[in-house]
Amino acid sequence: MKLLFGQAMDIVVIGVGANGSHFLRNLLQDMSIYGRDMKKNRLLIADGDKTEEKNIKNQLFTIEDVGEFKVNALAERYGDHYSIDVLAVPQYITDGEMLDRLFVNDGRFKILIGCVDNNRTRQLMHDYFNHVSDLLYIDVGVEGVILKEELNEYSFEEANRMIIGSGFSGQVVVGLKAKGELILPPICDVYPNVLTDTESVFPTQNCTEILNNPQRLETNKIAAQMANIIMNNLFHTGELFQHEILFNARYGSSNVRYIDKRTEKYFKELCRLAV
Repeated sequence: MKLLFGQAMDIVVIGVGANGSHFLRNLLQDMSIYGRDMKKNRLLIADGDKTEEKNIKNQLFTIEDVGEFKVNALAERYGDHYSIDVLAVPQYITDGEMLDRLFVNDGRFKILIGCVDNNRTRQLMHDYFNHVSDLLYIDVGVEGVILKEELNEYSFEEANRMIIGSGFSGQVVVGLKAKGELILPPICDVYPNVLTDTESVFPTQNCTEILNNPQRLETNKIAAQMANIIMNNLFHTGELFQHEILFNARYGSSNVRYIDKRTEKYFKELCRLAV
């Protein structure tokens, strides 16, 4: 599917933690390779988290970043390193107006990339996707590691086996709207259970009754790289190939659902873009 080739992009990344920090670093390196062509694009990152010592092990932060907003630390370090301007918004995004203000809305094609670990923010991004007429929405998600507290009814051996085997899978889903037409259904349409999750809350709304499943570093890195593949194709030739990528970091496997030819043809006719 031909998309965006030569067209300026307005890229907004929500969440720069375990998935997002790796994704952002790779994204900036990819953008630096294309040099001057990237100057017309705009990149903004948003996250209200501050860096904690525990983040250093599986996220791209250092001890000097502790206590600093994650977006500021990453924008300064990697933006300066790759000579790319990165706008940083140190806030949690909790409503549609906040989300819309992250985009400049000046005619550049809008790309929303969600690297969050809660379904409440996914529900918000889904509402925004339905509200706007043109948007490429990439959602990056991983399975959390099962905690022993969740497996009280199992024997020690069974519980240990389940814990060891958990936390390795994930998915990247691409949603697309153009001129008000739905081209590719987003994450919440592909997995409707995300919309029915009523226990999930925004990061600002702490809920001690909900277990916070940790994530595995290798799973985070592979999730980020799968999303980077999609973005690099846009930078390289302006093409989309994948609607969904399922992966497992333990087995090094992936399963891709490609955009079908009918969708590709329909999109070309709708947007009247040259191939």
